[in-house]
Amino acid sequence: MQDGTIHFTEALFNSHISFKPLVAALKKNISEGNPGMKKLYGQVVREFESHPELMNTITDLAVLQPHTELIQELLSAVFPPTTSNYMYGVSVPFKFQTVYTSPLFKALLLKPGTDEINVPENQAGSNVSQERLHFAYGLVLKKYLGYNSPDTTRTVYPFQDAETGLFRYMELRMDARFIDVKPVGEMPLLPESILCPRTNRIMTIAELIEQVPLDKFTFEGVAVIRVNDMTQQEVISKIKNHLLDSNAFSDTIVYSELEKHIQSLIGLKDLVIGITPFFKINNHYVYSDLHNSNSLLFRHFHSTAAKDEISDYCKLLFRENDQPVLFETLNERSLGEVQCLQYYYLEGGRSLILCPLKQHDELIGMLEIISKIPGQLKPSHIGKIEDAIHLFTIGLEKSLDLLNSQVDRVIKKKFTAVQPAVEWKFTEVALNYIVNRHTSEDVKIERIAFNDVYPLYGAIDIRNSSTERAHAIQLDIIEQLELAQKVIKKAQANVPFTLLQEIEFKIDKYIASASDVLQSDEELSINDFMQNQIVSVFNHLRNTEPSVINEIDEYFASLDPQLGMLYHHRKEYEQSISRINETLARFIDKEQAAAQKVYPHYFERYVTDGVEFNIFMGQSISPRKKFDEIYLRNMKMWQLTVLAKAARVTHTLEKELTHPLRTTQLILSHGQTLSILFRTEERKFDVDGAYNIRYEIVKKRIDKVRIKETNERLTQPGKIAIVYSQSRDAAEYTEYIEFLQNKNLLKPGIENYDLEELQGVIGLKALRVDVNFDPDSKPETKVELSNTTSQELIGPSHIH
Repeated sequence: MQDGTIHFTEALFNSHISFKPLVAALKKNISEGNPGMKKLYGQVVREFESHPELMNTITDLAVLQPHTELIQELLSAVFPPTTSNYMYGVSVPFKFQTVYTSPLFKALLLKPGTDEINVPENQAGSNVSQERLHFAYGLVLKKYLGYNSPDTTRTVYPFQDAETGLFRYMELRMDARFIDVKPVGEMPLLPESILCPRTNRIMTIAELIEQVPLDKFTFEGVAVIRVNDMTQQEVISKIKNHLLDSNAFSDTIVYSELEKHIQSLIGLKDLVIGITPFFKINNHYVYSDLHNSNSLLFRHFHSTAAKDEISDYCKLLFRENDQPVLFETLNERSLGEVQCLQYYYLEGGRSLILCPLKQHDELIGMLEIISKIPGQLKPSHIGKIEDAIHLFTIGLEKSLDLLNSQVDRVIKKKFTAVQPAVEWKFTEVALNYIVNRHTSEDVKIERIAFNDVYPLYGAIDIRNSSTERAHAIQLDIIEQLELAQKVIKKAQANVPFTLLQEIEFKIDKYIASASDVLQSDEELSINDFMQNQIVSVFNHLRNTEPSVINEIDEYFASLDPQLGMLYHHRKEYEQSISRINETLARFIDKEQAAAQKVYPHYFERYVTDGVEFNIFMGQSISPRKKFDEIYLRNMKMWQLTVLAKAARVTHTLEKELTHPLRTTQLILSHGQTLSILFRTEERKFDVDGAYNIRYEIVKKRIDKVRIKETNERLTQPGKIAIVYSQSRDAAEYTEYIEFLQNKNLLKPGIENYDLEELQGVIGLKALRVDVNFDPDSKPETKVELSNTTSQELIGPSHIH
């Protein structure tokens, strides 16, 4: 015994053949009045009993030889003639020595030239032997302790088919109803601890062998063995267990086992299987050697574009079909009709089954089965693998889910939430990182950059937001000081208290200073005065001067409970700012969703005192869709239209705001391409390269730029300003402006200006145009984009 396992030997059993239990069972059936049994087996039983040598315990199997025909007649009660094509036999109880077997049993399960069952010398054989030990003790305990032991036992073990070389799995069911157990000599004492009365649990086999040795008992009778071919069920179970492993499709050992299992299911050796995944993450196909190593199809494709094309073709092939497709013989005709077949032909395939693996009607992979012999695979073979196809689908789903979560974790850890248009790049980099970590721990994340992209920048700014915020603070402070002044004056009328005069003096001084330009240091001094000295004095007065209690309560009730300061005008200002920002953000996001459908681009929106957005578009951002300059022109028209409509939105909103605010609209036109790089530390895209930095400098400085030789700011409420440096940009935007003027979205007339020099930036110019707020003009509700011709781009149908 080692690790609790008993090494089985037949010497453990005192077992002998005896037909007495079987004859007794037949006699019982006959005596219970079954006329059919009496007619069929009455004569057999009488003849059997006329041979004492057959009714006694048989220790020499040679005794059976003269009575073979009679024994077969007796056993027909157990094995009816209709079962002649099945596998069954009779053996010595708990031994592998048979005394009778069916032809199929003999051919498949006996050692050649013997009557001994061929039990494999491996773990499966050990399991068979262990099961027999359990079963034998079950019979002992059933007879002498009333333990509820079953009459049959079931064991499945594999054996290699000599004809095909494939493994088959056989279920051996042993029937012990015709086995009697007796003590050898005196009945041994059975310990009370064998069977726990509370749990009905018996000792372990090791404990039983030690305390109740089997050699104290003898087993007499016949063990009836019925055999069923369980290859289909067992192979399906093994495939299921293998596919529970999330690395099943990348582990070469597991893949090799899966191939053998498919061969066993079909019953043909030397079949080759492949698994081609069509994995999509973030709506983009992803490919890696880790997951594609066992694909027969992808071996012939090296570029992403080529794999994309064949993946789309396979999806088209199985778009209306969920069933496996058989190509019984691959020949010139079939190769010409179905594009992908040529690649299986190059792999040596001459007969092929392609099984679609679908998730929610979406093809996520194919199970490929090829034979090198023309015509070898038949329609009947499809039925044998149908149950396995579902398991391969589940396995692929698990692999895809795991890959999705791994990629998502890498993106969130290394990057941040990313725009849908560039998700494919982050997914690709994350996947490469995951794959490379399988071979090395010291892996660095790849640089994420997009070259030759066109930038578009737009800003909707709340005019004088800082000044308006300061004014709101100023009004709150003055109002609070005046409330405090009211309390102090009433208190002085009743209490001649010098300190109150000093506080009133400070309040008057602070009201005067706050009524002028409020400096930040003065604001801090006033806040400190109000939250400390005023609070302390008012608390004292409230407890000592009943005449001012109501005024003091009114004062404290007017303050914000968290700030301890008056928060009226500031609250109205901040609510107005939030209302504008939220309305603009919703509006731009809705318009942006439509724009993405025309040509994918990177879009970044951020909220300050107003809303700004960056757009980058070009071939490198959307490599799977050919870029054309018409998409860029379309986006510029979209940008101008959205800003005009946004101005209308905020103009309408002005009447609803508690604190009236107005917006300015600004566009920066930059006709040259640039490169953007994802800054991992900052988790955002930024322009890359010294030359491109000028674009960012200009963008940061133009919001307050003034018209040259004047003091007028370029950006003004109710107007859209377009800053440019190249004359061709002005000509292009002039076309768009004239079109929108024709649509009554903009007022007639275009202003042209030179702009003042900024630090490090010279030569900037601007166009400026008025937004049409005329209520008689029809408001625009949606920006429609065209992607056909430039005439359509600027034609009347472009905007409704």
